[in-house]
Amino acid sequence: MSEPTNQGNEKLRGTEFEKLANHSMGEMFPEFDAAAMALCFNLIRLANRITADLEVSIHRPEGLSFSAFRLLFAIRAVGAGNPNELARLSSVSTASMSSLLNTLEKYGLVAREADSTDKRKLLVRLTPLGESRVAELARKNSLRESDWAAGLTTTEATILAELLRKLLQHHPPRP
Repeated sequence: MSEPTNQGNEKLRGTEFEKLANHSMGEMFPEFDAAAMALCFNLIRLANRITADLEVSIHRPEGLSFSAFRLLFAIRAVGAGNPNELARLSSVSTASMSSLLNTLEKYGLVAREADSTDKRKLLVRLTPLGESRVAELARKNSLRESDWAAGLTTTEATILAELLRKLLQHHPPRP
């Protein structure tokens, strides 16, 4: 086991943590793929940091969770849809979808109605209030995303977005 370099007395910077994690992984599994670990390690850390920032900076002050915004935005983008598909598109678990819909319906932002082609199915649509709230939140969200993207040039941001799309299309087989 390696000698710890941080005794818990100081805050580690991200690059220091990455080096320690890389070293630790090498000790546990010497054949590990350092490039793949760096990619996934940093993507996850960044996604978590951006998500938390959007939640705290934009959505919670407006009385909604980031999950609620993602759901409202998905409905705005694709139109009325069934809850399972909307959950998939907005990265909301199907387990939390019912609770989230109850909250959004209570706030008057969405309405549930029977599907006209199959009365057994449910559709979720935005109300007029939901339309205006998602537009207001999308504007604020977009401005904050621009703040994050400002760390890259436009060319770098475009290349990174394309690479991320490529990774999103890749689905490694399940073990």
